[in-house]
Amino acid sequence: MAPLHAGQLPGGRAVDTAGFATFPLPDAPETPSSARRMTRTTLAGWGLDALTDDATVIVSELVTNAMRYGLPRQGERAPLPPATPRQPILLTFVHCGGSVLCAVFDPGTEVPRLKEPDHFEESGRGLHVLESLAERWGWTTPDRHGKAVWALLVPPDASAEWEPLTRLLLLLELLSGPSWLKSLGASAAGEEAPETR
Repeated sequence: MAPLHAGQLPGGRAVDTAGFATFPLPDAPETPSSARRMTRTTLAGWGLDALTDDATVIVSELVTNAMRYGLPRQGERAPLPPATPRQPILLTFVHCGGSVLCAVFDPGTEVPRLKEPDHFEESGRGLHVLESLAERWGWTTPDRHGKAVWALLVPPDASAEWEPLTRLLLLLELLSGPSWLKSLGASAAGEEAPETR
């Protein structure tokens, strides 16, 4: 008998399963590589192989941006637990059925801003890549613990009926208080953000 994979019944039928995983990450040169490996391993464990390539690129961009723009000066603000000053970034995955929400939490206050890339610069295209690969993406309003930038991935043959962001925000409500619930209405990729960078 063939082994069953997470999220499948015999005959290859998908099971409507849900899962959650979170990983604290340090501010270190190898962190984006580690995050990509964690992404591949987590999604493979859930049987979401079809989303792995896009999720890996998205997570790499989110983690790199968190390291570049989301880390405060020493002692400036506390990261969202279970992150610590030594591991200030949280990489989180929430999945239901075939969809997955990738979120990166950092203690920074700058929100992402989609801008026209300079074709002569080596950087500045990450959010355009994110926008092209994700079904939806956005961020939570910064508060005392920082913010989360998230991207929702849906298999090509499905629709995003389940709203993983709702579960993520409920978890944040338990961890850090009611200010995160307000963020659902205040974050969206199409919303105009204040010019901070």
